[in-house]
Amino acid sequence: MDKISNYEDENDKGALHNVESFVLDKLLTLHASESDPSLNIGELMETLDPSMSPLFDQAIEDLVAQSLIYSSDGENFQITQEGINELENRKGEAIPL
Repeated sequence: MDKISNYEDENDKGALHNVESFVLDKLLTLHASESDPSLNIGELMETLDPSMSPLFDQAIEDLVAQSLIYSSDGENFQITQEGINELENRKGEAIPL
């Protein structure tokens, strides 16, 4: 039983990691190309794959808690320099098979 729950935990963490990376990537793209680098959370949700939706709120909370993204109004988010650095680190990680 423990092996099964550990496997599920690892899959959940991997999926959350993927959603976080997706959010960071979207915000970085906007940060580099727009005069207003913030993105409304509703617009961001519309771009999500439906399989990512259940983890979206947790990913946003985790990214804010880690100071990788921020919002002054709770609706519009921007990536921080720490978020940019973290995304670069994630892109450099080995892709699990």
